[in-house]
Amino acid sequence: MTRFRHLNLLAFAFVGLFAFTSCVPSLAMEDLEQLAPHSGQSLLDQLSQQQVVKMTLTANFDSLLQNRNTNNQYPAVLHYEDEHGIEQTYNISIRPRGKFRRKICDFPPLKLNFSKDELEAAGLAPFDNFKLVTQCLEDAQLSKRLVLREYLAYKMLNELTPNSYRVQLVKITYQDQKNERNKTMRWGFLIEDGDELAARMKCEECKNCMGRTAESFSLPHERIASLFEYMIGNSDWSLIMNRNITLFSRPDGTLVPVPYDFDFSRFTGAPYMRPNAEYHQTGAMERIFMGEATSAQELYATIAYFKSKKSTLTNLVMNFNLLEEEDRQELVQYLDTFYLDIASIDKAQQAMFMASE
Repeated sequence: MTRFRHLNLLAFAFVGLFAFTSCVPSLAMEDLEQLAPHSGQSLLDQLSQQQVVKMTLTANFDSLLQNRNTNNQYPAVLHYEDEHGIEQTYNISIRPRGKFRRKICDFPPLKLNFSKDELEAAGLAPFDNFKLVTQCLEDAQLSKRLVLREYLAYKMLNELTPNSYRVQLVKITYQDQKNERNKTMRWGFLIEDGDELAARMKCEECKNCMGRTAESFSLPHERIASLFEYMIGNSDWSLIMNRNITLFSRPDGTLVPVPYDFDFSRFTGAPYMRPNAEYHQTGAMERIFMGEATSAQELYATIAYFKSKKSTLTNLVMNFNLLEEEDRQELVQYLDTFYLDIASIDKAQQAMFMASE
């Protein structure tokens, strides 16, 4: 079952008999696809030349895991080969991050902090902070599935809007610096530095921006973010509380919400995800619309845009061969349920035209 602000999508479409027939959508397609220019290669630009980057991260992981509930920084060394086969080495610091995952994961997500001086010496832009999504559970195969599925969610958002965090898939060998035999290899992905995203968007991150009203947001960007969250079945976010959302301030003063952390989405399917009691979600499988739109007419242009991207999103999933075919088929079927939902808008519109003749 799917909910849309506690209403079925088809019923939601009938808010006002002439809602669609008398209103022209105000969101232009070019507004949704415009990409701000970006100058200077960053570390993420360099890494993105490979689909998967193999890395070795050496640190005192015993101490880090024992102090996972702190923000203690630990020195670490990161090794990888770039696209030319040249080994790159960086002295960085790492720390545990996240609120929920650091509590329940066998291995918590990490924050990687590079030296700006080292990056600049390598001829790279000084974007030095990255989130690393790690394997969460001890079960290596299950953790791999969850990492790859959440990574795909980010890649789908990248296809829908450039105003989204870029991600880089990595295969990391974690080497404990005190015991050479103590090492393990797992999948993960890096999330773009927020300052780099702000530079690409030509915006500034708006910190302490909780409690903003609907009028504060750039409508095309708010609509695309909220409909995306609905599409992947994620209810673990909030514009008002800035939960799993970064807000960026545009030159005109409006805010652009950029979602992140999709492990609680039905698309990712983490075994620890729970229904959102605040929205009376009855099960983790149920979609809930949590955006600012109060009627389907306000989403009509965004829905049309998502429909134009169906083949792109479907092909993105189906061609992601690192994920088992069974998983890919399941994810495509889940996307299909979303497109059946929004197709009801068009059917409702046709019924309105027929009723008015």
